[in-house]
Amino acid sequence: MQRRLAAIFYADVAGYVRLMNADEAGTLCLLDSHRAIMDRQIIQYRGRTANTAGDSILAEFPSVIEAVQCALGVQERIAAASEETPEERRVTFRIGVHVGEVMVRDGDMFGDGVNIAARMEKLALPGFVCLSEAAHAYVARVLPLTFDDLGAQPVKSLDTPVRAYIVHGSDHPPFQFLPPVHRRSEFNLGRRFHAILNRALLEVTRPEGLTLVEPAVLASLHDAPDIDERRLAERIGADLASTQRMVRHLERRGFVSRTRGKRGSETRLLSLTPAGLDLFERLHPAILAVRDQVMASLSERERETLQDLLARVINANELKASRRFN
Repeated sequence: MQRRLAAIFYADVAGYVRLMNADEAGTLCLLDSHRAIMDRQIIQYRGRTANTAGDSILAEFPSVIEAVQCALGVQERIAAASEETPEERRVTFRIGVHVGEVMVRDGDMFGDGVNIAARMEKLALPGFVCLSEAAHAYVARVLPLTFDDLGAQPVKSLDTPVRAYIVHGSDHPPFQFLPPVHRRSEFNLGRRFHAILNRALLEVTRPEGLTLVEPAVLASLHDAPDIDERRLAERIGADLASTQRMVRHLERRGFVSRTRGKRGSETRLLSLTPAGLDLFERLHPAILAVRDQVMASLSERERETLQDLLARVINANELKASRRFN
């Protein structure tokens, strides 16, 4: 048994028994999807899932700030993912956060710190986060949030009540539902998704002075060094002229080098320089984080389905284009 100080995150499904009695299969499906969202958020904020029991999740974080940011992110993304689910079937979580001492054995957490976090969870409304006084003392100084003071609350196994606070994210506007006219239009959906993806990628590429496609060049040369420009163009799905412009830009920046091919060949092969390799290794986790942020409302299975559908659309249209020009 090990004792340590931790930021404790406790989540539980509101009305779980009622939901299971009404639609067991549907509830379990939604729960799996929402758990995938929660798992990604916990990893993103450096947390560790300690215990799970059916509809509840217990996790610890190195910082209470990260625990609260994770909790608010979970609630925001699950609300977005539940937009089209009838209200009576929605799977929503209450989340409690506390910072205190815990006991850890074989990865599981126990003790008064866990009991307090669980009590905070019971005090939260569905879709909200509740903090203990200890957690509030850290968070209120750092994050731009507003709080409802619930006063001192009794906690099982403790003689002294614990003050509790409901969190409101004052720096975020209320979630806006997608207008029906956009939902029905493939063109509007495509335009808005393209804008969201570009905006997220620009946050990563702009500080490095790169275009949106140039990270794909770096990734391709990392995975398949010593290829020519034509093969590179095929790998990134761009035309040859655009690929050549990007290569020249990256070459001027010192990220890409050219070497002569086989003896007697005029072909120049492309590879990453040490600076290019360093840039790729720095950008890669940031771009994966962008992907997770954009796709946060989808489960892994839903992501795979979307990827497969997009690949089919791309293949069909590129086949039409090749027949038109041949």
